[in-house]
Amino acid sequence: MRPLPEVIENSLQKQPELVLEYVDPLEGFRGWLAIDCLAHRLCAGGLRVQKGLTRECVMQLARNMTLKMRIAGIRADGAKSGIDYDPCAPGRQEALYRFFRAMEPFLRQRYSMGPDLNTTMQELDAVAARLGIPSIKIAIAHAQGLDQEQFEQRIRILQQPAGFATLGRMRAGSGLAAACLGALEFLGIPAHRATVAIQGFGGLGAAAAYFLNRSGARIVAIADCEKSLCAEDGGSLDIDGLLAEGDHGLLPHNASCGRYGPSARIYDIPCDVFVPAAVEQSVTVPEAGSLPTRALVCGANLAVTPEAEMVLHDRGIILVPDMVAGCGGSLSMDGLFGPRQQPDVDQVLESVARKMRAIVTRVLERSRQDDILPRAAALALCRETPIHPDARPYGALDD
Repeated sequence: MRPLPEVIENSLQKQPELVLEYVDPLEGFRGWLAIDCLAHRLCAGGLRVQKGLTRECVMQLARNMTLKMRIAGIRADGAKSGIDYDPCAPGRQEALYRFFRAMEPFLRQRYSMGPDLNTTMQELDAVAARLGIPSIKIAIAHAQGLDQEQFEQRIRILQQPAGFATLGRMRAGSGLAAACLGALEFLGIPAHRATVAIQGFGGLGAAAAYFLNRSGARIVAIADCEKSLCAEDGGSLDIDGLLAEGDHGLLPHNASCGRYGPSARIYDIPCDVFVPAAVEQSVTVPEAGSLPTRALVCGANLAVTPEAEMVLHDRGIILVPDMVAGCGGSLSMDGLFGPRQQPDVDQVLESVARKMRAIVTRVLERSRQDDILPRAAALALCRETPIHPDARPYGALDD
């Protein structure tokens, strides 16, 4: 296989500017906070609890977060944190508390944390509250120039309903759905004629399914870590029913719509858009060589290997990389904290959808114009994004 383009290779080799390693004094597990770049007054990214998590994975994820910020035009840098810990272990809450205590200065001043794999915002906020930290995103107040009351008025909007869950849980999935719609627009396929297959039924995949279903797209297959469910006879899955009956990121076992099969069957379902929204490296070279799709929109971080991206490009399959399709959470913070007047839920979601579709269009047009991989196009756009070290992270620069 030919070598990766230089711009992608350089991005993969880039090292974070700050990595803090934590070794737990009671149980011996390790945890990390990686801040990829220190160019701005704020950095942001989620925390995960994952058995087998490595320093290298956290560093890669932090780099991806910086790219999401740049492509979104947000004046913040990327970060990521996590602990190598069994998410089902009874000591989980105390383990998180000890890790938070070690990272407390960054949480208060510079690091806007969010939920990631095996965590929720409610859980993380509860751990932070034990340290007297009002929100895992309190660093935004300092960077944005808000007093605590102003910050709390806006952050509470994340707790308001936005479909089948709160805005906080739906925001990233709404961005992923908008990225899919942007790819369909680029292909000239109306949403109501489009077919979509989604790998993953956790918070991200379920929310994307909800918003895509509302747009009129037909969800023809969904897979979780145990099984797949595929529509029959050219139909669509009953998304509302699945969302009502699903539990803990798993599809129900007795859905009346569709046909069950192994998880890997999701790779064989013909569709206009394939959405990996589960775990990293779920699409490697073998999958990329046979996926029956016209576009692939990466919801999960690092879902497609660089080599697989090249195979997809050679096959003429459009790819929206994770650094683009996965920036819905960052765009929602811009929609929440950027406006002068406090927005409502619909305004935040509309802002995410509008900006995401515009970003996808820019990346895919640049890819076609320069005849380069979409990731290379996105990286080129990131390099062209100016740095404003002393500016507020969210909202218009001249505000």
